[in-house]
Amino acid sequence: MAVQEYEIRRTVEVEINGTRYVGSYRVMAGTVIVYFDGAIKSAPHDMQRPEVLGRWLLTDACKRVEAGRRDRSNR
Repeated sequence: MAVQEYEIRRTVEVEINGTRYVGSYRVMAGTVIVYFDGAIKSAPHDMQRPEVLGRWLLTDACKRVEAGRRDRSNR
């Protein structure tokens, strides 16, 4: 990736249990940063392509956000 592409936010989507989730990611200094519903997740992308790591991080962020929503609704 060229340096100017690091600042570009790209769309990433995953499907979990039949529900489609859409977030965005960008790459900065070898780190993938994912944004979803107020959550931010990041990890270095050493050997993985940034878009693959972006999907993994989005999956984790979606599960955490949904778990938080379930916890609040059960109170």
